[in-house]
This record gives sequence, structure tokens and C-alpha cells, in this order.
Amino acid sequence: MWRRFVLFGLVALLTGLFGMPAAAAPIVASQTCHASADAAETYADLRRAPDRWLCSDSEYDIGPESLFLRYRLTDPAKPRAQSLVTHASPFRAITIWVVDEGGAVSMQRYSPASVHHLIDGPMMVMPLPQTPARPRLVTVRIDQPWNKTIASEARLDSEPEGSGWDMGVVVAMAVICGMLVVPLLLNFGFYLVLRRPFVLWHIVMVGLMLVETVIGTGFIHIGADPDAATEIAINSLCFGAVAAAGLMFLVTFLEPDALSPWLRRLMIGCAPLVMAGGIFTALPIEALRPWSALGIYSGISLAIVIIFIGITDAWRRGSKLVSFLMVGWSPVLLVGVYRIGSYLLPNARPTESVVIFQLALAAEVLANSLGIVIRFLELRRERDLANARATELEGVAGRDALTGLWNRHSIERRFNDLFCLGYRTMAVIDLDHFKRINDLHGHAVGDAVLKVVATTLAEDPEACAIRMGGEEFLLLLRGPGSAERAERCRRALSTRIAAAVPGLGHVVTASMGLVEHDLAGTLDVEFAVLYSHCDRLLYEAKRLGRNRTMRERLTGFAPELQLRTG
Repeated sequence: MWRRFVLFGLVALLTGLFGMPAAAAPIVASQTCHASADAAETYADLRRAPDRWLCSDSEYDIGPESLFLRYRLTDPAKPRAQSLVTHASPFRAITIWVVDEGGAVSMQRYSPASVHHLIDGPMMVMPLPQTPARPRLVTVRIDQPWNKTIASEARLDSEPEGSGWDMGVVVAMAVICGMLVVPLLLNFGFYLVLRRPFVLWHIVMVGLMLVETVIGTGFIHIGADPDAATEIAINSLCFGAVAAAGLMFLVTFLEPDALSPWLRRLMIGCAPLVMAGGIFTALPIEALRPWSALGIYSGISLAIVIIFIGITDAWRRGSKLVSFLMVGWSPVLLVGVYRIGSYLLPNARPTESVVIFQLALAAEVLANSLGIVIRFLELRRERDLANARATELEGVAGRDALTGLWNRHSIERRFNDLFCLGYRTMAVIDLDHFKRINDLHGHAVGDAVLKVVATTLAEDPEACAIRMGGEEFLLLLRGPGSAERAERCRRALSTRIAAAVPGLGHVVTASMGLVEHDLAGTLDVEFAVLYSHCDRLLYEAKRLGRNRTMRERLTGFAPELQLRTG
């Protein structure tokens, strides 16, 4: 059932993706070309070297200082180009030249602080300089580009302020943000109940995914206006941390024997290296600019390889939980491989694949959150079974094997709780001349007598009966007339033993020492102290001739506050 549920959610997400229309106002140029140049080179220099221009959507090179884009607009039926829209990415400066149909030239230079960021997509907008006639040629110079996508995803737009995603895509991205919030809160609740590392690592993963989604979709500009460099730095750190947390989640989520020991150590050891890739990309150092993106892509590539090996090893070992990871992580891993390949392969078009990646994140959260619920239920069931077993063992260990009553060890541990519940009358009962029964009739008959005593003492619903050892028993009683009820119990022993164990030849009697302690509930007492009072009274009853009760009512521990009656 859970497989169908996850599969349905994944199909719904992907179906929604393909059903979303593209942005409404982009303009496709008749020809789009790009070329790399050194800092001292100008557009005039490149015009004299036509072989340096590449009129394909591949082989972008940000190693040199500058990157030029050239758009030819020859179709008069298309709307007039009014802005340049591209993926938000760090740069030092962007210069735009526009040549109109009459030959007039206009120029505009933008700094990172002067570009406008959209809230309906991770894009930044630069209005084209105005010309008297329609633009015929648009040339863009990007100085110190930090990412190839600033060029590969650049486009002309018919809106002066640019256009972002269609409303359907915006709504889908907002839904994904909501989908990330729900499991985040759910995991917090799980962690409060079951403090397991895998829940904490998934909290880290989902929290960072939420941050990346808010920035990567441009929603952050609804309430803030960070520049592209800050966005890329935070995104890079989030990507590296998510990948590192993913490794730790894999190690802690699967069953203990689902991974090879060496593979567990490898994952734990590689997590800091993966995080280091994100830190490398986030560093704003000009000397690292051409290789900046390689840091995060190298870290992500390492994580993808190790995760694939780990999932394969867990599946081979028969893990039941690895199915959730296979379903949840497959879209993310595939999109990650696609993004890395499109960036590193020279003949591929670099792309951020933001929408597809966010949908893959939603699929990951959907499947892994369900896996955490299943894992949580399994762990709770294991804990409940362990607690039940411990309670069972404790019950066995805390019970007297012959009579089934609690033993002395159990009552010493439970005495404070029982005392707070009102069990404030303690009586110690000892059978008179019990050794003679064993000597004359054997231990089997003696055991039968002890069982009758246990049954008789346990009949009072407001009393706890305990076998202290040998022929000595203890009663804890609460409620009105507790001392009188204990005395009736003692006297009933002779009749019950005679009826249940015939042939003894004499009446079996019992002596008792009883203390009523602080029935008003204003004093506290330890078990050993109260028991010593009862034990002293028991031996006084035996000294005075047996078959009797000696009792005290204690309202304090000072001798003058004690009232003793016999």
C-alpha cells in the first residue's frame, strides 16, 4: 500500500510538471551566439574574429575574464525585446549594447546591486537600453561570471520588468515549500518522542531543503532582497550540507546490519568532504571563480556515488527500509546526475533545472517521511516489546516463586509509591512454630501451609501481601479500619490452614507486629524504619506467648509521640 501511495504522489508531481506552461513573454532570437574574452578585449575585437563565436547552446567557458552574448532579432512579427532575463548568479558587471533597425546604438551598464530580482522564479532582470527603433542586435558582456548558467539561461523578454514562471509553476513551487514544512514539524514531534539520530538528520535535510527552495525559487525576494552572490553562497552551503546529512541519514536510518561496516565508516568519513565542496563554492575568491562550481559538483558527485553503493549494498543484504530510499532518492539522484553532467560536459547545455529539482525534492520528502513513520512505528513496537519483556522479567524476578506474592526486593523498590497511595499501615506476620510442621510432615506440607497463608492475606482488595522469606509475611494496608482488617486476617489463618491442610495434628497460629503510621499524611518514613518498628513488635508478641498482635500508632519519630497498645 505504501508503495502505491508514494508512486501515486510521484506520478502526480511529474504530471503536474509537464502540464505547466512556460513563461509567457520570452523572445526567441533568430540567432544566439556566445564567446569568451580576456579583460582587455572588446566587442570590436571579437567582431574581427568570427571564428571565436559559438552559435550553439553549449561549450560555455567562464575561465576567461568576460563572456559575451549576441542576439540577432530579424523577425518583425515578434514582440519588441525590452529586457534581459537570466538565472540569478554572481558577476562583477553586465554591459548591454542595443543596435536598432536604424543603426542607433544605446548602452547600459549594470552592477550586482542595480539588477532586479523576480519573486516568481530564481531570475534577475536588466531592462534593455531604449532605442528609437526596434532592437536588431543585442550584445551582452558579462564580467567575471561565476556560473555558466548566467549565460546559458539568459533570454530576451518582451516585458520591461521581465517575466518569470507561469502561475501554475509558482503555485506548484509554493506547494512544495508547504510540503517541506509539514514533515519538518512532524519530524520534530517524532524526535521528541523517539530521540533517534536518523530523525535528527532528516530534520537537518528537510530544513536545509526548505531554505534552498525558498532561495532557489526566488520566493526569498518576497520579504528580503539579497544579491545573487549571497544567494549562491547560501545555496551552495545548503546543497553541501544536505548531501552530507543525506549520508548520515542513510547510515542511521537503515537497520544496523543493512550496511557493511567499512561502508558505514566510508560514509561517515566522506560527509565532511561533501560539505567541504559546498564551502569551496561559497568562497568569494576571484582566483577560484572558474572552478567555483566544481567544488559543489564534486562534493555532490561523491555523495551520489556513495549513496548508490550504500543503497545497493543494503538491498543486497535484504534491508526492508531501503525501498523507501530507492523510491525517494531516485528522482533526486537522477536530477543531480543530469545537472552535473550538463555543467561539466562541454557539448551539453548548463542548466539549473530548478523546477524538476524541486519536484524531485518533494518526491524525496514524500517517500522518506513515510519511511520515517514506518521506522518510527517499528522502533516503538520494538521498544514496547522490550518494555513488556522487561516488565515480565521484573514481575518474575519480583515475585516469590512458591506463593506468587511480591518478594522483599520488589516491595522495597515500590514502597514509596505505595506509601503515597495511602498504604500507611504495615503488619509483619510470622507463623508460630512453623519449623515443627516441616520436621513432622515434610517440606511439601509446609509449602502447602505457606500457600494457604498467601491466599488468605491476598484476599483484602485494599492490602498488598508480600512474602519476606521463610514463614514471615508482610501486609501493607490502606483505608478505614486497616488495623482491624489485618487482625481479622491473622485470626483467619488458623481456620483456613486447618481446612486446607488436614492432618497437621495441631492448630497453626500466627503472631503479628503492626504499625499505623501517620494516617493524616503529614510525615514521611523509609521502608527500613517502618519495618524495624513492626519487626520489634512482632518479636515482643512472640515473647509474650505468640498467637497475638502488638501494635503502635506513629505520629512522629520521637519516643514521646508514640502511643503503643497491645
